[in-house]
Amino acid sequence: MSDPNDAQLEEVRQLCGPLVDDQLKKGGEGGLTKATLRRWLVARKGDVKEAAKGLQAHAAWRAKFVPKGRVFPEEIQEELDQNKAFLPGFDKSGRPFCIVIVSRHQVKDAEMSKRHIVYALDCASLLGSTKPGWDGKLSGIFDLRGLKASNCDLATLRNVFDLLQNHYPERLHTLWLYNAPVVFYGIYKMVYPFIDPVTREKVRFVYEKDAQAEFLSAFDPQVLPPELCSRGTGRWITIKEQYDRLLMQHQQHQLHRQRHQQAELDVASLSPVPAQQGQQQQQEPQQEAAGEAGRGQIAVMA
Repeated sequence: MSDPNDAQLEEVRQLCGPLVDDQLKKGGEGGLTKATLRRWLVARKGDVKEAAKGLQAHAAWRAKFVPKGRVFPEEIQEELDQNKAFLPGFDKSGRPFCIVIVSRHQVKDAEMSKRHIVYALDCASLLGSTKPGWDGKLSGIFDLRGLKASNCDLATLRNVFDLLQNHYPERLHTLWLYNAPVVFYGIYKMVYPFIDPVTREKVRFVYEKDAQAEFLSAFDPQVLPPELCSRGTGRWITIKEQYDRLLMQHQQHQLHRQRHQQAELDVASLSPVPAQQGQQQQQEPQQEAAGEAGRGQIAVMA
């Protein structure tokens, strides 16, 4: 669909109201920003009521699922210990991309796995926000080499697509399924009917003989680990390492902004008294008669 206009965005905002804005912020998102409204409208094919309905459901879910504003590592430690998810950087179009080594996945707690997916998507979105001109989309590679039946997790695969469609709409640009073995097709066939047709078009199966050419067309060698692409020179940067770095940068930025604001306040408090002071001194009798109201007006002017 064409890009939504301001009137459509405002209509969705009004239908959602302040409650949805508050819930989104409680869940760690930026509220009803233009970018958020636009993504939901595009995902719901321009249907204002459906976009508002989806946002309302998402905001309520987000506030409940992520009540502290983000998923913390201690909530998903078992998932992190599997050392399976990485966020090396950006593709050639400036989109963050995630690599998941699926053969390391252990089928244990579906709810924890879901939280881990949210953790990864939030981290990738935060990384994207640091890139000037970011289009709001993400890419991913599921490395399916060495996959066994014991790694196949129907619930988690369904959660991947459910989250992308119902909580991170219009975030996915491309998802490569690399070297999928026969065992993977069994669970993918079960999940396929639940995948939105638009999302299906973003999923690409790629195999050994074409992988290097396809990956190098989308990524610079500097961000691709050599185990994934023979010409790659990138490093395996875990999601947690990337998230910790981004959070530290954010905290430093906040501290710098607070110091800057305080410095401005300090300078303002030392500003010279305006020229009108002379005139006010000449009108001292009137000011005394005016009492506290006169002094308050001077303070405001200063």
